[in-house]
Amino acid sequence: MTAHGCVVVFDLGGVLIDWNPRHLYRKLFQHEAEMEDFLANICTAQWNLQQDAGRSFTEACAALKLEHPDKADMIDAWFERFDEMMAGPIAGTVDILAELREKEGPVYALSNWSAETFPFAQRRFEFLQWFRAIFLSAEVRLVKPDPRIFKYFCEKFDLRPEQIIYIDDLQHNVEAARTIGMHAIRFSDPASLRQELVQLRLLASRAHIEHVAAWVLDLDRARSFYERWFHAASTPEYSSTIREFRSRFLSLDGGSRLELMVSPQETPRHAHIAISVGSRPAVDRLVKEMEQAGVQIVSGPRVTGDGYYEAVIADSEGNLVEITA
Repeated sequence: MTAHGCVVVFDLGGVLIDWNPRHLYRKLFQHEAEMEDFLANICTAQWNLQQDAGRSFTEACAALKLEHPDKADMIDAWFERFDEMMAGPIAGTVDILAELREKEGPVYALSNWSAETFPFAQRRFEFLQWFRAIFLSAEVRLVKPDPRIFKYFCEKFDLRPEQIIYIDDLQHNVEAARTIGMHAIRFSDPASLRQELVQLRLLASRAHIEHVAAWVLDLDRARSFYERWFHAASTPEYSSTIREFRSRFLSLDGGSRLELMVSPQETPRHAHIAISVGSRPAVDRLVKEMEQAGVQIVSGPRVTGDGYYEAVIADSEGNLVEITA
């Protein structure tokens, strides 16, 4: 599948919004075990799913309080303090949504959510206004993973399943979407999602040359050369506390950077190229994949003395490449 003609559809809770009843109930229970028992046996996920399917909280809470009168306040808190179950946006995914929006491609949301509690989210999260449309389970009294809700979604917006790239954090929802022909992605973290959308050509790769490096004999003379002839701006000199090594980064107007390095053990030459992949998880994931593919890993991911998170690999010709966050 490629980007042409694709429609991206997001789940909300667990993908764009950090929703979890534990964010609230940890404030209300003194002991974790008591909270987990309450969520496993009283206000369960299955109980909440019925509200996502259209049952009112008035009816749902009243029925549950008849069974558990000693937990009445805790039961009522689910609706009354629902906002506290939302810790905030999942920032990296919101960034992805913003990039897709800038490309002016159609973006939708399809979520299991009660019509009574969704206004809490709408008041807090501006990005919910970015979608072409938001389709809630409560509107049709169907909940994922029922395949009918996916079919209903396609019919309502005149979309073909094969057009849709659907993103959800729950595997059974992903599998249900696939059964009707959608390209479904299981969400685990923003970095992994970004990588999948780059592969589908929906997002541009964030990998870029961060800097190139060269060993020099005289650090100040080399710095002056680039400042004079290329109007480079230099950082303060870095001096290692564990080995004989000094360096400076020089920035050019276009954003490119050159690292000049000096050490008694090294002769003047080009040293390496550094490619940024955007984040620490992205570094870790790429290096793991390279290692499995047999690429030579010179040094694994680490934080360097001058603050970089990087790994060093050798390319197919033996040239050193730093992979940085």
